[in-house]
Amino acid sequence: MVKNKVVIKERDAWTDLVNFIGEMLAKYTEAMELDQLPNPACYLRMKRIKQLYKELYKTENIEKFRSIIIPIERNVAA
Repeated sequence: MVKNKVVIKERDAWTDLVNFIGEMLAKYTEAMELDQLPNPACYLRMKRIKQLYKELYKTENIEKFRSIIIPIERNVAA
């Protein structure tokens, strides 16, 4: 049960709608199982990783990285 309540002294056209939505959320919070929703931070992180992969695999980036020569040192045991 929600015990915190915000009191707005001035009423406008949206006040009744806001109060209705607030009361419905308070009433049905447990039924909606909001605690079971996925973590938004993980979702946003995965979205950013996908965006970076798409950027990396654009044609011009692939050609640019193919032209880079990376020296490899090998230690050969005799």
